[in-house]
Amino acid sequence: MKLLNGIFPAQCVICEDLFVFEDQNLFCCSCLSAVKKEKVYYCRSCGNKIENCQRCLRKRFFDDIRIFKNNDRQITEILYYMKIKGFKNLSSTVSGIIKDDIKNFVKENKINLITYIPLDRKTLKERGFNHLEEILREIFPSFLIQDAVEKTRKTKLQMELSRKERLKNLKGAFRLKRDIKGKRVLIFDDIMTTGSTMLEIYKAIKKGKPEKVYGYLIAR
Repeated sequence: MKLLNGIFPAQCVICEDLFVFEDQNLFCCSCLSAVKKEKVYYCRSCGNKIENCQRCLRKRFFDDIRIFKNNDRQITEILYYMKIKGFKNLSSTVSGIIKDDIKNFVKENKINLITYIPLDRKTLKERGFNHLEEILREIFPSFLIQDAVEKTRKTKLQMELSRKERLKNLKGAFRLKRDIKGKRVLIFDDIMTTGSTMLEIYKAIKKGKPEKVYGYLIAR
């Protein structure tokens, strides 16, 4: 198969160079290796781009949030092709990038339940999978991962809306569906823009009286 792929190489979606592929034929090794952990400046309570967030001085939300890197074309394209284009096999590619970092974060904070941003039933049926769940299952054992929150209605894509519209779009869209009392919960998402999705999930999770609530995002 590798010999055949060498005769008919793929063209990288990002840099457009030809490359010999193995597990996926969208992104070359050079572009994938450019996706590295970075120092990101943000509020560790809500994810706001300002480190000393005035809102969180008055009221704290997350016990801690870890963001792997700043948003760029490489990570945006990879997640777009997995989430929107439906390339489920990219879960191993993404998990390979963040695996060490997210495992360390879980270990450091003694997290014993990991959940993720849910899709509404219609969207899940159309896509066939939740890309966040697929990434997590490449990294952690099944007993740690739970669909603790459900999405009760279909909403517009957040990327298409203004900050004010995003907040309104998601208000009351999530509901807790599992017993998480006393748990140390991690909420996993891919890219944060305004942080409105994470905060809405946080509100739903807090109703279950967990011991701690953490967040992990691939990019900001």
